[in-house]
Amino acid sequence: MKTEYQTHDLSLPAWGPYTKQYSGISHIPAANDGVRFDLAVFPGLYRRRVDVPNVRFESGYHVWKAAPDLSCYTLRHELEWKDRVYADVSFAPLGENARLIRVECCNGTDTPQNLVLHYMASAHDPVPSYRRFALTGAEVRLPEHAAFVLAKDYDDLRFAVPRPTDGLGWDGMRRAEEPVEGFAGGYGVGLGFGCAAGYGPFGQPLPGGAGDSVTYTVTLERPLRQPCLCVRYVNGGGEASGYTLSSGETLELPPAPQPEVARVRLSGPMAAGPHTLVLTAAGTGGAKLDCFALCEAADSGAFCVTPRGSGACPEMELYEKEGFLTLKYPHIRECYGVLWDYESVQVRQIENSELDVFLRETVHDHVSSTLHGDGKGHFTNVFLRPIPLAAGQSKRVYGAVCSAGTPEEAAALCRELRARRESFEAVWQAASPALEPAPMLPAGEPFALGGQLMRAVLCTNVVYPVYTRGQYIRHNTPGRWWDSLYTWDSGFIGMGLAQFSARRGFDCLNAYLTPPGDDEAAFIHHGSLVPAQFYLFAELLNRTQSRALAEYCYPRLMQYYAFFTGQAGGSTTADLQSGLLRPWDYFYNSGGWDDYPPQKAVHEQRLEKRCTPVVTTAHAVRCARILAYTAYLLAHGEDADRLEKDAERFTRALQEHAWDEGAGYFGYVLHDEQGRTAGFLRDASGVNHNMGLGGASPLFAGACTAEQAEGLWEKLASEEHLWSACGLSTVDRSAPYYRRDGYWNGAVWMPYQWMFFKAALDAGKTGFAFRIADTALRLWQDECAASYHCFEHFMIESRRGAGWHQFGGLSAPVAQWFAAYYVPGTLTTGFDVFVQCARWLPGNAGLEAELYCTRPGRTAVLAALAPGKMRISCRLGVAAEQRHAGLWEITLDVEQPGPVRLNLLPEGSCAE
Repeated sequence: MKTEYQTHDLSLPAWGPYTKQYSGISHIPAANDGVRFDLAVFPGLYRRRVDVPNVRFESGYHVWKAAPDLSCYTLRHELEWKDRVYADVSFAPLGENARLIRVECCNGTDTPQNLVLHYMASAHDPVPSYRRFALTGAEVRLPEHAAFVLAKDYDDLRFAVPRPTDGLGWDGMRRAEEPVEGFAGGYGVGLGFGCAAGYGPFGQPLPGGAGDSVTYTVTLERPLRQPCLCVRYVNGGGEASGYTLSSGETLELPPAPQPEVARVRLSGPMAAGPHTLVLTAAGTGGAKLDCFALCEAADSGAFCVTPRGSGACPEMELYEKEGFLTLKYPHIRECYGVLWDYESVQVRQIENSELDVFLRETVHDHVSSTLHGDGKGHFTNVFLRPIPLAAGQSKRVYGAVCSAGTPEEAAALCRELRARRESFEAVWQAASPALEPAPMLPAGEPFALGGQLMRAVLCTNVVYPVYTRGQYIRHNTPGRWWDSLYTWDSGFIGMGLAQFSARRGFDCLNAYLTPPGDDEAAFIHHGSLVPAQFYLFAELLNRTQSRALAEYCYPRLMQYYAFFTGQAGGSTTADLQSGLLRPWDYFYNSGGWDDYPPQKAVHEQRLEKRCTPVVTTAHAVRCARILAYTAYLLAHGEDADRLEKDAERFTRALQEHAWDEGAGYFGYVLHDEQGRTAGFLRDASGVNHNMGLGGASPLFAGACTAEQAEGLWEKLASEEHLWSACGLSTVDRSAPYYRRDGYWNGAVWMPYQWMFFKAALDAGKTGFAFRIADTALRLWQDECAASYHCFEHFMIESRRGAGWHQFGGLSAPVAQWFAAYYVPGTLTTGFDVFVQCARWLPGNAGLEAELYCTRPGRTAVLAALAPGKMRISCRLGVAAEQRHAGLWEITLDVEQPGPVRLNLLPEGSCAE
């Protein structure tokens, strides 16, 4: 695998399903400044009904098929459920700068139908995650020879009162970086920097900023005789913000709800070249800093920052007789062309911010060429109508969308594409095989639809723009409702993607790793502090056996691990004497389970500073062991020894402080004001509050005694406790705080089931591992067949899916289980066994594998091969069972850590 780059972006084409509004295809302009072009494509019933495919809620369309590289994909729009009247909207390459639009309209009823198609073009300025304003950019005008710097581009920023997040900025932001409407660069220095004590944009308390400081390097082209510093800012506080400059002057920023420019003359001339500028804050007011200009005082009035207006309304040239149009948007350098191959077309302009209601309300306006709405947005509508279908008839309608440097070039490209329209179906037939999955074993065929939909959702859940580390990126999202980074979900997304593409899996991992030495972002963090990237790395390492991957990721993961375990970067996770870890300074959620009962109790009772969950320390044990193996692989012996000692230390802390013998679970541990342990967190009736998967989590860490493990395995398998008809309940169903209507409490989710599946393989429990996987796959298939949806979780009582309907994220283990049991060429281990080499015979007819077992005891691996009689050899005691044709469950008795060679070769093979 190539791992040469360190961008957080994904190695995907500029054209793809990146929208945050209406489904179709998007284009990322070359400037990569957060602006996005969308072309939504969707059907309707002529002069009757239109279902606008909003990606932020259920709206009648389903992601149907997708190639992992997003070269082509298909969206199914249901006009009459289920598959009675529908349209499959597909996209495929027509060269680097154009995409084919292929719509197959299908009438499965016994009556005629009249359909329509909408091509809906629009452009969108970036909207920061969880905000309701767009960053439209600005034009900056500088005096001659002035120096300019954005406030966010500082050399160093220090808070006088250190914050837990100093070394782990939210969303990869720099310290104090915040999006501000109207700012020149979209982002500035805010979040309470240098201000009076107050609250952040999401209500978080912020300490007073007296003594906060920020340092810049400003480079002058020419000397300044009477230098003047111009500062653009906003100040929503009731008093001025004050700063002392390193040159001795005082800067005052009076209240200003809209951006203003303050000016201060500096004493003495300044030579050409670089200069250091330091601002030290007085801790007053509420200023946020946008940008600085350093110029001659006499010219300072010429410094001006003018926000751009909306970039939504294009200049359009319609070539009606030739069947295309061109669009030039004010904030995009490129020009776009949209063409159609249909005889009955109306081109309309829609002046409104949304289509969900407005297009429905105007569906009976059959005359207007411009539909006037609130004027806060703009859509160019190519309206193909009517498209008559006889009973049982299907009809294909083709079009294309392209980009070029100028309107003239876009028109020329449209003409070229139009001349090729007779070949459009051949283009599709050549591209569409990429939509098909890898061959599966016959036993996997009943799960094919569920696998198809999960693959499609995982591959296409990509949004643009997402902002991190000063750049706009494409990002794998759990679902488009979360148009943001999400750390723990993304680990599982990457593991799911890795089943189809190692490149996609690596991109997902790389998006969350930061270069060694980054003192502002030990890793990219958003949401629950669950280190899923370590599990993704281990999965990729096992699949690829790539030393280059290990060398690239190891120092980055070590940096991540040091912060996660409270050993570096100002992390506060390990500030209690017990050695147990607490994540509460970084997010309310310990294990990703929002309404998990003990977690809720911690916040309700305000115990964040003195209560530790179990799962955070359990993850630390497993992360230490993954890194210890990687250190061994890379011959970093001292690191390996230290990491093994860390794993032992965290295990000891769990054993000494967290095991509750009476409950048979590990418990949340209370601490006194000195950080010493002070008993377990219990509910009002005195019951251990952690009866659930969190209380069993040391099992997947390998941190249990044999007796503890036996008891926990019994609880996991028991229908009185954690097992249910649809898998593992998050909360023990015998607990007094179990609910039937919770988000996690009362529901089955996939990610921790996967953790215990891996733990079952580590324990040699192949039967229970299969029980977890098979139950999940059957549940998933049944729901997909019923609804075509990929849900977040499943309600235990009804066995039906719930939550987000096009969810990759934490449901991605479905793809892993399917590959493990039904895709030839897949070798699956527990956490304690690593694959050092896997040589597959042609057609996956056999396997020669070199494994490394990190712990003694019984363990199991799964090998999916082409069906046939096998001769299995291994130097260890080995037992092999064939679960179904082609799937081998192999149990090994490991006497001591070390390499193991395992061969599965066809009978009669001459291979060794």
